[in-house]
Formats: sequence, C-alpha cells, structure tokens
Amino acid sequence: MSKKKAQTYCLVIDASVARVAATRERREPHAEHCRNFLAAVRRICHRVAWSEAIVAEWDQHKRDFAAQWLVSMRNLRKLRRVHDERLEELRQAIEEHSKDQNVIDKMIKDAHLCEAALATDLRVASLDENARGHFGRLAASFPALRSILWVNPAAQADRAVRWLESGAPDKRSWRLMA
Repeated sequence: MSKKKAQTYCLVIDASVARVAATRERREPHAEHCRNFLAAVRRICHRVAWSEAIVAEWDQHKRDFAAQWLVSMRNLRKLRRVHDERLEELRQAIEEHSKDQNVIDKMIKDAHLCEAALATDLRVASLDENARGHFGRLAASFPALRSILWVNPAAQADRAVRWLESGAPDKRSWRLMA
C-alpha cells in the first residue's frame, strides 16, 4: 500500500524564523516552534525561495541551528533561486498606503517577502505580525496580495507544522486580507 505524497511548495521564510530558531535561551519560548517548522520544511520536501534580499537578511541572523539547517537545505537542493524582482506597483501602493513614514519604511523593508511570494507559490513564513497586518490592510487596494498565505510558526505553532504536513494547502484565514 503506498502513501499519498503531500503537495510541496516553495516557501518564503523570513529571517525572523531563522533568528528565533537558533535561540536556545529560555526567554525565547517560540524557538522550539520555529525549529520544528524548519525541520518540517526539510522533512516534507518543501523548498525555500532564495533571492539576494532573502540571503542578505538570513546572513545577518543565521546562527547554529539555522545555519546547519540552511546547509542541509542547500545539500538537498531545496533552495530555489528567485530573482529579486522589485514590483514598482507594489512599492508605489505601499507609499500611498500610509501617511506614517515609519509604517512605509517597515513595509518597504519587508516588500521583498511579498515579491518573492508572488514570484513563487504564494506562501510566507514570518514571525512579524505587524508586517502581516500592514500588508493585509494593503491587500484591500492591492489585490495581488490577497492570494498570499502568511503563516507564523510561533503563533500557529503545531498547526503550522500540521499545515506543512498536509501539503501547505490554501487556508483562507491565513491569507493577507483586510
């Protein structure tokens, strides 16, 4: 009897997940959830979107576990090269989205996550709930963002791993929506 193979996707994984996964301190309760999430990505055969912007961010944050995980993903050929393709219409929408320059700066800093998701399989893993909220509100006027799933391995914990195990299906409640 054969087991049905789970659907696999190319995920955009924010460096925040790597940074927390590498933490072994007690004061970081979400580290285990992030490590479990990254281990599941590798085990289930999901791939990781790997653009220059993502590499630069990961290089600043990867330590111990995350660095070893990344080497194993590279050895398994699970890093999918994605060209940094700036979507000027997304960046223009961000500029018009808020009057608060701090919000604009934060969104521009994280725009590469959405750009990589739009260039791959529309799935982002990030711990940044503020960015998720900002991009979710922007989705009301920038429809392309509405199809992006934004999972938080710390907040969704075991549900995020089960989601990966079930093939990372489209989950409406995790989409970027206002």
